[in-house]
Amino acid sequence: MSIGLSPDEVDENAVSDDDFAAAMGMDVPEPDTSNAVTAEQEPPSRETMWALIQRQTEQIESLQQRIETLEHERENTEKELADARDRANRSEAVADAAIAHIRQLWMFSDTHETRVNNVTTRVFENHEQRLVDIEHDRVDVSDLINSDVTHDLEIQRKTAARLAAEREDADSPLSGNKHRMTFLWREFIESAQKTKGGKLELDSSACHRRLENRAGIHDPNTNTVQRSMKMLARHTRRDGSVSESGGWDDDDNLVRFEPGERGGQAARLVADADEFGEFAAEQSRAVLEQGGDE
Repeated sequence: MSIGLSPDEVDENAVSDDDFAAAMGMDVPEPDTSNAVTAEQEPPSRETMWALIQRQTEQIESLQQRIETLEHERENTEKELADARDRANRSEAVADAAIAHIRQLWMFSDTHETRVNNVTTRVFENHEQRLVDIEHDRVDVSDLINSDVTHDLEIQRKTAARLAAEREDADSPLSGNKHRMTFLWREFIESAQKTKGGKLELDSSACHRRLENRAGIHDPNTNTVQRSMKMLARHTRRDGSVSESGGWDDDDNLVRFEPGERGGQAARLVADADEFGEFAAEQSRAVLEQGGDE
């Protein structure tokens, strides 16, 4: 404090920090206005708000159009995928039919003895043309396994009915195990294995795969598989009728059901190889004599 001056007089004559800094040649920092309170802003005008709403509306419409485009593309993709699956299934079915028909011809030819006659000659003369027809999709698969002229067994009639409904894109006229057995009948024709004892056998695991992969039944349980196998056996009675309930091992059945053993052999469908070979030969003859040259 200066001597002889009052406090107010001292403050009045005191040198400010800015003056001191200027006298010393120092830079004086600009006052910080970042935190200064600004005047209250006015709300946007109606024109500004309207323009903003229009832009947002256009963006929403654009997104909706994009969503519709993606939905349309998804529907087209699903349709193309379904068509591809249908073509793949058809190709697989044609290939399966070719294998089944060749198997019938092979069993009929009988490699263990020479059987040259008019029917055998006609079979092999038509063999190459039949394969060409199959390759070019000119033969209906059902005609090779369950032809209109080869309905000696009830299982054939039931299978033909299901296939006819499928060709017309209609619901199967069969239900439950009767529907499922028709898939197993075809599996037996195509895949049954000949044993040393002169039998044709198809075990329950092969039947399970057929039902799951071709009949569209997800992971069928053991009871479903075996009941379908029993139903098939009952519908192969040689006189064209159906064996009574429980008659799945009837000697008059072309194919019989044999239950498995716990920890041993699996349940299976069984036929006498020679008898089934004669049956297959009769089917080939019937088709050739009544429509095989078409």
